[in-house]
Amino acid sequence: MQDTIRTFFNESIQVQVAAADSLVQPLAQAVQLLTSSLLDGRRIFSCGDGNSTFVAQHFTDLLIHGTELERPPFPAVTLGMNSTQPVQVDCLARQLSALGSQGDILLAFVSQNHSERVHQAMEAALSREMTIIAVTGDDATEITSLLGPNDIEMRIPSTNTTRIVEQQLFLSQLLCDLIEQQIFHGG
Repeated sequence: MQDTIRTFFNESIQVQVAAADSLVQPLAQAVQLLTSSLLDGRRIFSCGDGNSTFVAQHFTDLLIHGTELERPPFPAVTLGMNSTQPVQVDCLARQLSALGSQGDILLAFVSQNHSERVHQAMEAALSREMTIIAVTGDDATEITSLLGPNDIEMRIPSTNTTRIVEQQLFLSQLLCDLIEQQIFHGG
């Protein structure tokens, strides 16, 4: 049992180290984009696939309530499932089509290689001329194929869903900490 526990810790640590090497530049770009968008009065929408839905909600909660500072809320919305139509595949896209505007940002957390709901939300974001930040694993090529030259991909170096979600949770916290630092402490 102890060896199994150590193996899980080691796998998580290895992904964290690899992510630290590969995600510095896209993370810095995402922070700059999110910060400037918030300062321009734009909204941040977030969504996730099955395993990453709670990460999207956590990210929104951090933007609204803050991490380290007592501050005003930032305009953030988590796209969610429709309780009256829970199997509706286009539920995220419909929300984004109704609420999203040019210049807003969609932050999509994807831990699987395919998510039709997130895929459709990204298409809706593109039709609204929004910028997309995708936080994915190594095998989300279908999702990342939607990204344009102004969009940002933060690709976690793993195909293991559990490791991807761990890193997404870490990155959601880090993004919010860095946004607060940029806005309230000047970088």
